[in-house]
Amino acid sequence: MAQFLKIPLTGVANTPEILVATDKIIGIRPGEDSNPATNPTTHTTILFGQGTGFNTLEITHTPALVAGDVLAAFNAALAANPGGIVSTVGQPVETAQVPAAGVGGADGKGPGGRTVVTTAQVNVTFTDFLYA
Repeated sequence: MAQFLKIPLTGVANTPEILVATDKIIGIRPGEDSNPATNPTTHTTILFGQGTGFNTLEITHTPALVAGDVLAAFNAALAANPGGIVSTVGQPVETAQVPAAGVGGADGKGPGGRTVVTTAQVNVTFTDFLYA
């Protein structure tokens, strides 16, 4: 049975996600397809081991808070075994949440025991793809 890597997309017309057959993948690396040193924080390239057709898939995304987290998310999804069907690429943190400073009592919590957050967490989004 075929296994697939599901990549959720944001802002791509009529394409909420793409599926990639994992048995065709020989590697995943940061950077653009034409030059891995170019944009390693906002592009990830999947390499395929086939002789004809598409040999790479370049994914454009927002940068992660921690360098390498997007590549780690792709590798984790590729290595996962979700029952032999589809494994979804996770979305690492792009911007960490920020709790309010000096709010609450001795425990650092706000009213009702809740932590007051001034900036919500934002996750990496995959915004474009290009087969080559």
